[in-house]
Amino acid sequence: MGYVRPADRLRGELTEFVGRRAELVLVRQALGSARLLTLIGPGGIGKTRLAIEAASSARRAFSDGMGLAELSGLRDPALLVPEVARSLGLADKSARWAVASLSDRLASRRVLLVLDQCEHLADACAVMADALLRACPGLRIVATSRHVLRVAGEVTVVVPPMAVPTDCSSAAPEELLCYEAVRLFADRAAAVLPGFAVDMENGATVAAVCRALDGIPLAIELAAVRMRSLSPQQVLARLDQRFQLLSGGGPADQPHHRTLQAALEWSYSLLTEAEQAMWRQMSVFAGSFDLDAAEAVCAGEGIAARSVMDLVDGLVAKSILSHAAGNAKARYRLLGTIGEFGLQKLRAEGNEQPFRARHRDWYTALAARREAFGLRRAEWITDLDTDHENLRAAIEFCVSDLREVAAGAALACHLWRYWETHGHLTEGRRIMAALLERLDETAEVRPQALWVAGFLALVQGDAAGARALLEAALAAARQAGDDQSVAYASGFLGYAMHWLGEEDQGHALAENALALHQRSGDQVGVVLAQMQIGFIHLCAGEAPSAADWFGECARTCQSSGNTWYHAYARWGLGVAALLMADHGAAAGPVRAALDSMRKLDDPMGVVLCLDALAWIAVAHDQAPRALTLRAAADAAWAAIPATPQPALRKHHDAALAAARDAVTESAFAAAVAKGAAMSRAQAIAYALGEPARPKARSGTGLAPAHPGRLTHREQDVAMLVARGLSNGQIAGELVISARTVETHVQHIMDKLGVGTRAQIAAWSAAER
Repeated sequence: MGYVRPADRLRGELTEFVGRRAELVLVRQALGSARLLTLIGPGGIGKTRLAIEAASSARRAFSDGMGLAELSGLRDPALLVPEVARSLGLADKSARWAVASLSDRLASRRVLLVLDQCEHLADACAVMADALLRACPGLRIVATSRHVLRVAGEVTVVVPPMAVPTDCSSAAPEELLCYEAVRLFADRAAAVLPGFAVDMENGATVAAVCRALDGIPLAIELAAVRMRSLSPQQVLARLDQRFQLLSGGGPADQPHHRTLQAALEWSYSLLTEAEQAMWRQMSVFAGSFDLDAAEAVCAGEGIAARSVMDLVDGLVAKSILSHAAGNAKARYRLLGTIGEFGLQKLRAEGNEQPFRARHRDWYTALAARREAFGLRRAEWITDLDTDHENLRAAIEFCVSDLREVAAGAALACHLWRYWETHGHLTEGRRIMAALLERLDETAEVRPQALWVAGFLALVQGDAAGARALLEAALAAARQAGDDQSVAYASGFLGYAMHWLGEEDQGHALAENALALHQRSGDQVGVVLAQMQIGFIHLCAGEAPSAADWFGECARTCQSSGNTWYHAYARWGLGVAALLMADHGAAAGPVRAALDSMRKLDDPMGVVLCLDALAWIAVAHDQAPRALTLRAAADAAWAAIPATPQPALRKHHDAALAAARDAVTESAFAAAVAKGAAMSRAQAIAYALGEPARPKARSGTGLAPAHPGRLTHREQDVAMLVARGLSNGQIAGELVISARTVETHVQHIMDKLGVGTRAQIAAWSAAER
């Protein structure tokens, strides 16, 4: 076996290498000590390009050269070693075992070998790499694969998607170009459309394209090629047909890179039948999911529930699934392009509908848990927030199929309290309208769907729309003999009619609702009706009667364990005390209610309490405090979005007028600006008199800080945080330990008065 120095045997690239600075640093550092480094990630993520770039930058460290073995077209494991030998410029004329012969030739040489696309020959690559590394102390190997090779001493680097902007509606071009994915799109688009550049007109669209493609370099490059005939807006509009759109850039491209479809087909073909089935069946999930959901939805059709965990683990190892952020449980997700490929396969075999139905049933059970009113409410809300995308996908499936509309309505009806208190009113109303439009008039769930839709309209301030829906709900419930829906529809309709000026009829309906709930033993309905009657008295200016009803509601809540409505009852007691001029007794119940609302994670309850504490501050001649609380409440109402009930609005407006008259123009402006800039957490802390982080500064939501307050090293760390790098990646970039980076990040947060990496990034961008 003769030897030719392989110094120039890396593949020449025709396009510029964009981004990946942090990953390059990690690879270079790893090569300083690791003998075998494997870059792992899904197809199209950029493993090959990163490996070649890292190898090129390390040329001087390998005096005897380097070689690239491209294995994608190789199917016979017996041909692996000869192929590697050729990549190194070795001509084998020996009859000896190929690995032994290759080891002899490399034993005294300092060489870097790049093994590209090892996954389909993983076992053969592992055996060869192990033998060569043991025999050749100067050899280093960089491999690219969908999964690890499992060789002793192997070090892995997971290649992530490129950084993409999360919110780009008002970002300047130079800010967008800080993100690797946007720079890649711009570079490749300019290659086919000379003069193309990211500017104010197209920046948001380009960023949206990159975000829609999950920051996957192959997908972004293939999309950018279409700029020769499409505008960015057209590319974005056609992403739903992304596999047809991204059909390749030219006949000279590598065969497996001609389309994104080909890259994914490649990954798919290397899996076992069970793994392929899991990929198909998991594609019905949207966003992330946990192992329990995977077992419930994907088991069956040849997959035993007990094997799901092993299959998930295997798909993570092979870069089909990725870990997602989670709380107590590990969560997983399919990148959008990978998920869509799986869904294509599922549809092709005709199995989408049954797995969509399983998915829907699992998330219906999650939504139906009766934890909205108790101590575990915050946990329930967190679970729903985490699976919001899955809930939405399950409902969208039902809306799209007339056979499933009733099941979709049943799921949606479990979410009324979640939508109300967690800022999803508009989404909830749109969903209910779409379901009701398709729901059969005789469907059992129709009365409930109508009153849920009416309730959401009521909370959002559309009293007239609410009345129409609730009257329809009441009629449908009576016709169907659905006493529970009669009770809920009556209670909410009574509230709507009182809002619209028909106080007597409204009060009668509310009293009837209470009687029906008491007769059925529905304790949630009982406290709801008691709360509604108290609220009607409050809005009518009948504070003593309101206080009586809120007190009765509080006692019922305590006996039934209804933590959530107990907080609302205490709010009502405080407001009633204020209206009775018992100013000393007003603040305590409202402050207690606010503290509970924070723990229960109820934005609607929080804003009601902030408003009430503003009114109370006026009563205590604390005009600046009242103005600040009022401004914070206004911002919170807008964020839901909703408005105070008209009868409460007069207190809201009266508090503003009285406080404004008590201060100068400059003091008024300062107090309002202070409240408007507060986050919800800051506003609660201020209202409760708790120590808070330094207040936000205009435009960033961050505490004011001069860059001089950070050391030079801390400023470097902040800049890298702003680029989206993890602590480990920053450590590689700055050649320090990850623990040191963690300490720097904590010091930065303390100095800036912030609590998240996103806020550090915003501060860094503002300073630049």
